[in-house]
Amino acid sequence: MSRKLAREWCFKILFAIDAGGNTLDDAMKITVDRPVNEDTTEFILKEVNGVLKEREYIDRIIDEYCIDWKLERLNVVDRNILRLAIYEMFFSDDIPLSVSINEAVEMAKKYGDEKSPKFVNGVLGAIARDREKLRSRFLN
Repeated sequence: MSRKLAREWCFKILFAIDAGGNTLDDAMKITVDRPVNEDTTEFILKEVNGVLKEREYIDRIIDEYCIDWKLERLNVVDRNILRLAIYEMFFSDDIPLSVSINEAVEMAKKYGDEKSPKFVNGVLGAIARDREKLRSRFLN
């Protein structure tokens, strides 16, 4: 099972929780459409629970970097792709920044509208440039 597919499931689970008001368990049942091994399940739960746990911090960063856009005005796809990527950028040291950004842009191409890939790439690129400053400001 590829991490790319597991990451897509993470996004879909976050989407189902955000847009549909589903619980994590219900969102997993809706989203994960085939049996997964223990490593994949562990990765999915770590990512999704991590985003949910750090959502206030992540959302503050999104608000700051989405100039002229309030978090609640972002479409649900872009919002949850950004949440997942930002979680990885700040809390998953085993995932290179470039991988988090590239995977987010690919998901934006697949699930977002025509403007989503450029928007997601621009926001995440700016956050990546300022990552250490943001870490010291928000995490300490």
